[in-house]
Amino acid sequence: MRLHPKITIALLLLLLTGCTQTPNPDRHANAAIPAATERQGDASQETALAARSIAVRERLASQDLAELDRWWRRENIGDPHKYLLPAILAKLSLDDGKERDRIWEYWLQLERERPDLYHFRSLFDVRIFFLFRDELPPEVETAYRSMLASPRAAEWSEGGTENHISQQFLSGLALMDGSGFPVAYPHHRATHEAWLRAELNKFLTIGQGEFHSSTYYGYTIGSLLNLYDFAETPELRELARGMLDWLAANTALRQSWGTTGGAESRGFDRGTWQTGLSAVAWMWWGDDDAGEIARVAERMPTNAARLALLAGLSGYRPPQQLRSLARKKVPLPFLAQGSHPIYYGYRDGNEFWETFYATEDYTVGTLLDDSRSYQVQGTIRAQHATYKLVVRDDATTDRQNAVISLAGTYHSPMATGRSPGDRYLQGRSATIFQLILNPQDIAAGVPERSHLVLPQRYGEPQHHGDWYIWQIENAWLCARPWGDSIELESPVDGGKEDYQALVGRGKRTAWVVDVARVADYPEIAALQNALDRTEIDDRNWESAGKLMYQGLEGDVLEMEYAADAAYSRGKINGEERVLENWDVLKSPYVNQKLDSGILEVSDPELGSWKLRGTVTGVSNQ
Repeated sequence: MRLHPKITIALLLLLLTGCTQTPNPDRHANAAIPAATERQGDASQETALAARSIAVRERLASQDLAELDRWWRRENIGDPHKYLLPAILAKLSLDDGKERDRIWEYWLQLERERPDLYHFRSLFDVRIFFLFRDELPPEVETAYRSMLASPRAAEWSEGGTENHISQQFLSGLALMDGSGFPVAYPHHRATHEAWLRAELNKFLTIGQGEFHSSTYYGYTIGSLLNLYDFAETPELRELARGMLDWLAANTALRQSWGTTGGAESRGFDRGTWQTGLSAVAWMWWGDDDAGEIARVAERMPTNAARLALLAGLSGYRPPQQLRSLARKKVPLPFLAQGSHPIYYGYRDGNEFWETFYATEDYTVGTLLDDSRSYQVQGTIRAQHATYKLVVRDDATTDRQNAVISLAGTYHSPMATGRSPGDRYLQGRSATIFQLILNPQDIAAGVPERSHLVLPQRYGEPQHHGDWYIWQIENAWLCARPWGDSIELESPVDGGKEDYQALVGRGKRTAWVVDVARVADYPEIAALQNALDRTEIDDRNWESAGKLMYQGLEGDVLEMEYAADAAYSRGKINGEERVLENWDVLKSPYVNQKLDSGILEVSDPELGSWKLRGTVTGVSNQ
């Protein structure tokens, strides 16, 4: 049963794990890493995680604080803590004491000149306090005490986006609960805890609005790590662990060899270990080889490394059942479906619908939503990844996955964001896309074009009838477009210089895109023969927006475009696509029924694990 919003919600987590308590691995230099007393993997896993942690810390500690200090002043950066505090934290964790006074002086300069306790500061500042509280210079300790005194303590309740609230509320709650300092506004601690319980209830009943964000997930995770590591109240640590487990399960499901796979809100990951979320995933489940660890850490951008830093300095470990799934060592392929609420939504699920398909060589995902929005500012459809194909790069050095997008270009020529008329129907490997502009679209300036965008390094496509074919690593990308004209734009006009786009022009454009493994079709002739056996029916496309495709994997997709609705009618293998009441997650490995309060994870070797929310509160008789 979905809870009425006026009900007071309390969530107690029953975490069914078979973990034993073991000591923390050797710590490097002076980093007081919280002990991972639960859920550690075997010794080799912990050794590798420690090596990844050291590599990231050394990467961030190599930054010159004097130059960073000059940079933010010269550029008048409004949030300098976001850039300096990770370097300070990394340096403190490795310092032998010789540079300690100089490092703290940079912290004090920031405190004097930028005293605001904003979100991107709180995330790193609270961890600095707890890891090094026993050696704080008196002036620094006084400053931290003032953060819980009036009037500064009120800043811990500032709002913002979902990840802003997480950073502010949860890091502040950790400081209030674990520091032992007097708290000027005790009701803030209660308010933050109530928000945490409501947020966990949302996750376990309808999901999350800022879902799978490669840009912001890591910030929410980092704030929860602060609470998990440093809260004194056991219930708060359990609540934080529940949230972390939920986020880790969702991350592991879609993690694609260093890229955030499938649909996401507020991001479009095109890199390999290059975003905040993938950096956290690398710290939890990444490379074991010493040479590869060094290479990844060296190439990782600082904006991603700063979030890996927090995971590497934490005692939290995700459930062991997630490791094989995150590394895609479970039996493949698998198909997953999910649903998500609107941003900030706490009651109504089924506002977004996701399909995700994973194989040994690629993952592909699509996203539908039930709105037709022309908004161009704020938290908007421009920030959604609605089609993402990730193809694994198996190179031993300079690994770089290929990422392909398909959409209209209302928000970007890179086919990210959702144009108001974009429509998708995905089976497994195959997707039908259509964009047919109505008068409202035209009046709003929706471009008369749709793009299939892929890395330029894969060159021009081969042709087979109406099909355009690329070999991308160990996968074949097959596209059949419709439009007034079809052309290759290389590089993408107005987009990234290292990407190209196959462009469909006109008020009516459509695509069938199918993906196959080279392992199944070693030669292009075999693939061409297979494409000849597929079936396309476009007889009623011009008149009624109807397309049928029977694809390489045998799925029969039928789409009927609805020009004035938010999504189109569709059938998959003869069954009508019904979007109401989709599960939050449905897959062979991770499942959560809508409104159930239970997340279930299964691993073929390690068995099952559950995260359960038990609700207590008041009721009217």
